[in-house]
Amino acid sequence: MARRSQKFEMSTKTEMDQKQRLRQVTEKVIGLPSLPTVVTQLINLVGDPATSARDISQLISADQALTAKILKVANSAFYGFPRKIATVQLAIVVLGFETVKNLGLSVAVLKRFQAGKAHPLFDRQQFWEHAIGCGVAARMLAHKRSKKLEPEAFVAGILHDIGKLILIEYFPDEFGEALELAHEELLTISEAEMKVIGVTHAEIGGWLAEKWNLPETLVQAITHHHDPMAMEDPNEILMITHAANALTRHNHVGQAGDSLGASLSPEASAMFKAGRDISDEDLLAELSEGLEVELEKARVFNDLEAELFESRGSDDDDEGEPVGA
Repeated sequence: MARRSQKFEMSTKTEMDQKQRLRQVTEKVIGLPSLPTVVTQLINLVGDPATSARDISQLISADQALTAKILKVANSAFYGFPRKIATVQLAIVVLGFETVKNLGLSVAVLKRFQAGKAHPLFDRQQFWEHAIGCGVAARMLAHKRSKKLEPEAFVAGILHDIGKLILIEYFPDEFGEALELAHEELLTISEAEMKVIGVTHAEIGGWLAEKWNLPETLVQAITHHHDPMAMEDPNEILMITHAANALTRHNHVGQAGDSLGASLSPEASAMFKAGRDISDEDLLAELSEGLEVELEKARVFNDLEAELFESRGSDDDDEGEPVGA
């Protein structure tokens, strides 16, 4: 009887600890800095049907640092434009409103989350390798479905694990404990996070996306990238992001926080099999064709991340302090 009482007390204490941690996580997310003003305005402009390329060009050109980064990426092999793109306005005309908006958002997020605490099981460079790889894979998978999905799929892939950056910054001990638990007990990082913290990085990332007023498709892709069928009617960007995450794991691109392999939901698997009777392993191998070439083209994003890491602390005034400063 005493043992049962002791177990109950321990279980109750664990639940109370998790609720307290959950409350702390929520408060931290609420208190996180907003996106840079220029990026918020860019998102709003692109969402307005009356917006012209000149309107967007004027907004971006007022921010020299953002202009330089967008032009650098626009002129990279990733987009493969045959001649030099010398102005933001030409970049907008060539790449399109959505692509430029998502470039701006990606650059802002890379810059926001450069500072942070370290953990032996969390390598920040490997994290960004995985995130950028997932963005590249999502863009590639979107191309198979509809070319117009590519820009949003790319940014969804880059942002899908953003909740991990919040955890390593504000809850390094708890997240470290979750990483160790995942490693020791061969759990997924999400399972370990639930056991230790009571909430997953995906949910936290979704809260941040909501705080930033990102499109609902991105909020859903970030929140449910591990379990797309938790949504009654999952959107295509969510399914693509889920599949892209599996594809990067299958190809060992970066590090995702646990040592488990790729896992596709039956619904995502069926979407890409398109009625063919093949295994998930064969499907992932097939979808991997061309990924290595695309990853090499996307080195510009890894280089940009490295540049931002080296130059952190010299942020423009308008962009506020980086998270963790």
